[in-house]
Amino acid sequence: MNATPSQSTLTLFFSPGACSRVALEALEVTGVGYVARAIALSSGEQRQASYRALNPKGKVPLLLTSEGTLSEIAAIVSWLDMHHPQAALLPGAENSWMRAQALSWLSWSVSTLHGLVFRLRMASRIHPDPQVQSRIQSVAMSELAEQLAVAERALADGRPWLCGEAWNIADSHVCWAVGRATDSGWDAASTPRLAGLLARQHARPAFQRALASESQPA
Repeated sequence: MNATPSQSTLTLFFSPGACSRVALEALEVTGVGYVARAIALSSGEQRQASYRALNPKGKVPLLLTSEGTLSEIAAIVSWLDMHHPQAALLPGAENSWMRAQALSWLSWSVSTLHGLVFRLRMASRIHPDPQVQSRIQSVAMSELAEQLAVAERALADGRPWLCGEAWNIADSHVCWAVGRATDSGWDAASTPRLAGLLARQHARPAFQRALASESQPA
């Protein structure tokens, strides 16, 4: 629920297409009012002093709250989950094992899949030599195949979501990573169950609202 500044104390700094989309969806799921502020990563806005003053890491997403600023996807969605448990961003504390499983999938996607996607899409930021860049991308694609096979096997029992019958925010992050990998040449047909997961994720109303929020003028 995108809001005007007078309606909300939450402001999310994001960039279209970046992993901040997961935080946008999390906000939409909670139903809380928020203000979305786009940061143009392509022009280096994240490195400008005005943004660095808010987030010295120079990254998105960043959530401004009445308690202070909060960066990193896992921290943001965990904070939102604690304040809005009815939204079920993560399984409830009464199901500690399922909650741990969701956090395991989320941590894997944030730490492993995201890094591989970065190497696929941003090899030029790792090394200036095009031949080395090509090798970086090749190795990343190979490792991505091994990693995505883990999720593909987990879905082999017919479950609709990674943790079973119910969606949680880990599904959103994994699907973001798979979508960005597909944009970078990953063959989605090689993991048909993950392709199905991605289709279900894209059909979620909260996801569609997050996309709409990304496209609104700053």
